[in-house]
Amino acid sequence: MANIFTLASLREEIENEFAPVAIPLADGSTVVLRNLLRLDKKDRDKVQVHLKSMKVEAEDDDADLEPVLTSMREVIKLAAETGGVKLLREIGDDELLLQRVFQRWMEATQPGEASNSPA
Repeated sequence: MANIFTLASLREEIENEFAPVAIPLADGSTVVLRNLLRLDKKDRDKVQVHLKSMKVEAEDDDADLEPVLTSMREVIKLAAETGGVKLLREIGDDELLLQRVFQRWMEATQPGEASNSPA
């Protein structure tokens, strides 16, 4: 018996498994931060550059924190469907809030672990 599936059912499955991060704002709008794999290649490449630079900065004990925070802001803008600038404006200078939003996005964008195949 063949496995039959539709693209629509696969899309729904992906949406459920890799749901974006939705953040309601004070004005009643919602900013949606898309999964890394849902970004177009150009934006995905930009995000990867920021993530790599953040890793290098984090490994340097004497590194300035500002480049890391700037990269977090850029990643949030790239991941947002719309309203990324508005989200960052609402976050303001609360760097802990910025870090928490970024952390939630990172957790949501991580691919799941591969399951063992039955042998």
